Amino acid sequence: MKLEIITEEFDVKSRLEQLNLSDDALKDAINHGYLSRTRLTSNHPRIYFGYSTWAETIARLREVLLPLGWEKSDKANYELVIHTQKELAIAVATGDESTGVKNATPSNKCPKGTNTIQAINTNNQLDLFQELIPTPTIDQENFSTWILLHHITEKEIRYELSLPYSIEVNGKITSWKERIILNPIQLDDELEIIPTKSQDIDIPIKRKAS
Repeated sequence: MKLEIITEEFDVKSRLEQLNLSDDALKDAINHGYLSRTRLTSNHPRIYFGYSTWAETIARLREVLLPLGWEKSDKANYELVIHTQKELAIAVATGDESTGVKNATPSNKCPKGTNTIQAINTNNQLDLFQELIPTPTIDQENFSTWILLHHITEKEIRYELSLPYSIEVNGKITSWKERIILNPIQLDDELEIIPTKSQDIDIPIKRKAS
């Protein structure tokens, strides 16, 4: 599989338009999620900083995309925004330090659960058997699921919209089919960033005790 990485501004805009998206919509959602955590104080539970960022990013993404023909979905408690005609779904996740870096392979910061694993398996099945499917069916289980991956540093937020290709049994994404890397969002130096180990909301994989 050849990985396609899109970074040039014109190419990014064109590809997002094909997906019925825009850089402004994604940037708005990322900004909104980040600003939600800046309103919190040291009295909030540390885990809530990550939860708040994730939840507010999802909410804002839905708000800006629903007027463009997208819909919200929470089937099986998997929080997505979906486009039924294009058979696309977008999830939100926090990425590691390689997020938004062209010559690197990013991954999700926290292990993902069965919903994400199933979505990535579906991505691969659609790719392998696309020519054998005579007529596409509008079924959320057949959607291609992209991930709006973001990583906050002291100076900027790096983010990308990427299509995952493989994931390990430990819930870590290991490769991508396509990455659309967007320009980082520069942060105000006066804003405090409080990192947390738990940035994603998903059910992690746990092995049964033998």
